Amino acid sequence: MDIPEPSNSSRSASSEDLISGEGSVLIVDDDPHNRRLLRMMLAGSGYRTREANTGQQAVDACREALPDLVLMDVMMPELDGYQATRLIKAESGEQFVPIIFLTAMDDENSLLRGIESGGDDFLSKPLNLAILKAKIHAMERLRDLHTGLRERNEKLLRAQARQAWEEETAEGLFSRAITRRNQGLERLNVYHCAASTFSGDVVLSGFTPDGGMRVLVGDFTGHGLSAAIGTYPVSETFHSLTAEGVDDQELLHTLNHVLHDFLPPSMFMGAVLATFAPDGGSVRLWNGGMPDGWLCNTRESRARRIQSQAMPLGILKQLDLDTAPRPFELNPGDWLALVSDGVLEATNRDATAFGEDAIHQHCQACDSAASAYDRIRQALDQHRDDQIPGDDMTLVTIDCSPGVVSESNPPQVSAVRGTRRWSLEVSDRQLATTDLVKAARDQLQAWFPDLGGGHAEALQTVIAELYNNAFEHGVLRLDSGMKGTVEGFEQYYHERNEALRDIRGRIGISLRHRPMEGQHCIRIRVRDSGPGFDYEQVQEAIEGGGENRLWGRGLKLVSRLCQNVRHLGSGNLVEADYRWRDMPEHKGDISV
Repeated sequence: MDIPEPSNSSRSASSEDLISGEGSVLIVDDDPHNRRLLRMMLAGSGYRTREANTGQQAVDACREALPDLVLMDVMMPELDGYQATRLIKAESGEQFVPIIFLTAMDDENSLLRGIESGGDDFLSKPLNLAILKAKIHAMERLRDLHTGLRERNEKLLRAQARQAWEEETAEGLFSRAITRRNQGLERLNVYHCAASTFSGDVVLSGFTPDGGMRVLVGDFTGHGLSAAIGTYPVSETFHSLTAEGVDDQELLHTLNHVLHDFLPPSMFMGAVLATFAPDGGSVRLWNGGMPDGWLCNTRESRARRIQSQAMPLGILKQLDLDTAPRPFELNPGDWLALVSDGVLEATNRDATAFGEDAIHQHCQACDSAASAYDRIRQALDQHRDDQIPGDDMTLVTIDCSPGVVSESNPPQVSAVRGTRRWSLEVSDRQLATTDLVKAARDQLQAWFPDLGGGHAEALQTVIAELYNNAFEHGVLRLDSGMKGTVEGFEQYYHERNEALRDIRGRIGISLRHRPMEGQHCIRIRVRDSGPGFDYEQVQEAIEGGGENRLWGRGLKLVSRLCQNVRHLGSGNLVEADYRWRDMPEHKGDISV
């Protein structure tokens, strides 16, 4: 009685106009007349229909097989349409089953109850077939959109799961590649929490050839894969140069050079470098762009702040020369605490940062590296309260006792194999204030404290002569041919004094030691920024041929003292190999 009997013309029109007729419809109504009319209309349009005369039957039918659409009467005995709808929606899960209420009620209360129970639309009785068709159209479009969205979400979830698995696998391989050469890391207390799968923080450790421990804590800008990329070349450079015995300053300059050339301008690495003496009696510390470290001794109520003294690595083309590592004497009970800025910036639910003061207070309250590690980590976890970190967090505490920071059985210096390297470069006005020759001599003295047989003097002579040539002819651009006359000699030194007023250029010196066929070999390389010269003519003059004349003794003396002397490039790079055996022996007359 609620639905008027359709005429033949209206039934025909409904068959032509009503949607595609695909899918199944569940008709729920306690009036068989209404169910029959709806069944005739939908079946004529190609729909498969099922019927239920109670709310409970509707729920049972949906449990058996979910339909594509439900036409739900409201007023039914036992379980009404609202209750049945609520159960169907709850049990269909993520599957979208549109439900259209068929009701004679149009008050706001009824409409509100229908929405609250999960209904998707309403159709008032007596039914208007055109409106019913339009609403079924709308529900089909909504259902198709929901189905498409669900399928896309499922694909996205599968893709995300696969990406997460691939990232975790890649990160595991990446981490092993970075840390595989670490030595003595198990002696340190290290806590690391990454903000994402990949981490831009790195902790590296190794033993120098004389048995001291070297530790680097680095923090790249940002986090994630882009930040982690730079950790691999840092690791390889750190371990290779540490094994070769290079000093701290050369390591830092090399790391800076590698990162400056390797990374984009927006990326750099803050770092703390700690190198412990083999006897554990001292440590050299360098901080470039990292939070303050703390060298503590609770017995003496002392906490020395290790402040940043230089720019992070990779920003400048060349590190400043006055930022050398600072030496600290170590006493029994000393320990070191280092953190990355992710620890200081970790926030709680009130957006309050953990802060530097918290690190200092916890360090002062602890009597060992282990207790400081436990206390700071516990305080950090409580502060964060499971908040996801906004940046990678690293905490390292080091017990500075000799048994921890020294290799148990270091090799003897005389038995050290492999190469050792050192280099230093200065430019412009620094050339007037930095004694490169002395720096190179001091490095040789550190490598060979008991070098005798005249070798120390000979090596200094070679370095000094090569440096003087690079400085006067490469940087100052002076022509030694001017010394051929008294007037020219005076002009030469006049121009030299003028050039010293505004020095423009650079000179780099590097030393490389390697054992070779029972001998020691030191390769000395001196490079300057000058235009170079015709070194083939110079070589002819050294050998006594050609028309050119050498006005100084420098290159002749270098050629006598060294086995090989080579000029490379345009002549602004010279290599000289000096060799000797372990047994003291005189290597030629150097008092030429």
